[in-house]
This record gives sequence, C-alpha cells and structure tokens, in this order.
Amino acid sequence: MKTILAAVVITGILMLHSCSSDDDSSADGNDDSCGEVTNQPVQGNFRGESFVSPDAFYKQFNFGGMTTYRVDIYTKERIDGDCLFPFFEGAQDNILFSISTLDVQTITLSESGENTLNFNRIVNGVTQIELAECGEINITNYNATTGEIQGTVYAKGQEGSVVDGNFTLQFCDN
Repeated sequence: MKTILAAVVITGILMLHSCSSDDDSSADGNDDSCGEVTNQPVQGNFRGESFVSPDAFYKQFNFGGMTTYRVDIYTKERIDGDCLFPFFEGAQDNILFSISTLDVQTITLSESGENTLNFNRIVNGVTQIELAECGEINITNYNATTGEIQGTVYAKGQEGSVVDGNFTLQFCDN
C-alpha cells in the first residue's frame, strides 16, 4: 500500500512540474552544457549501478480535465506485476519523466522548474528521488497505430546517475 501511495504522490509531483517547450534547447538541439545523446539503446548508471534498460512504458493520466503522460524507463527486468504496478527484485529503480503531449518535441531538463526527470528508487515503501540537474528529452516519433513513442534522452542526476540513449515506449493500458 505504501508503494502505491508513493507512486501516486510521485506521479502528482511530476504532473504538476512537467511540461515541454521547443524554445528551451540550444541551436543544435542539444543541451551542450550537460552532454549529448549517444546513438545506443537507453542505458547508464543508476546510483552507482550500470544498466541497459530492458523496457519502457508511458501511461496516460487525466486530472482536472488535463491529460499528461508519465514515462517509466526500467533499469532492470520486471519479475512480476504489470506495467502499471511492476515488481522488481530488490529496490524498484525507474527513471521517470512526464510529457504533456505525444507530439514531436524537445524538453530541456533542469533540477528546478517545470521540466524534470527523476532517478526514482523505492525501497521498503520509502521513495528516494534524485533529480536530473541537466539534460534533454527528444520525442522524435509517435505512431498512433501501434501506440509507440520513440525518442532520445540524456540526463545527469544530482548525485551522479546518468541516463543516455534511444528509447521506444509502449503504451501501458492496464
């Protein structure tokens, strides 16, 4: 129950603080002060542990007449549950961010303000959040027929976590 409550609280925070803008990126489409996306499957270092993401989903939420989409990039294989309530061995480590539309867009990340990305860990019902201090998310394609979103992400966390690469998101309709 605590895990579900924590997930609901985190989702609410992300939705209040997430929106996108095409005006926030530099002229070449990258936040050069932070780094650039490498052409590889999304991977990185999550709180000191290397990972290659095995799966990623997006979920639609409607609050007060507004629609937003939360993205979950897994850092390890799900052992049980579904995409809405996954279970992992050990800590539940996910990279989370929100987008306001499924349109092609660029989102420049910061550790404060509207555009955030979380390196999110849940251990024994306690949520630990490491915010990205910089980075960029690019939504490059949305296929309405399959429901897939494609894009890239590069972000550095406040405590040294990094995510970098290309992703394909499946729609979580559970």
